[in-house]
Amino acid sequence: MSLAAGTDSRGGSLHRTSVSLAERLGGAFVEFPGGHLGTVDHPVAFADRLADTLRSSARTSA
Repeated sequence: MSLAAGTDSRGGSLHRTSVSLAERLGGAFVEFPGGHLGTVDHPVAFADRLADTLRSSARTSA
C-alpha cells in the first residue's frame, strides 16, 4: 500500500496526513510532481513517477 501527495502541498494538512498515515500503517509514502493538477502541470514527470510506483508495488506484492 502506498499513500501519495504532491510536492507542491508539502507542509499542508493533506500532505502531513498522508505522511503520518503511511508511517502508522507501515506503508510507503510517494511524492508526485506538482499539486492537485500534477497530471496537467507535469504530465511526463507525473507519468514516470506513477509508472515507477506501480512497478515497485507489483514487485512487493508478488
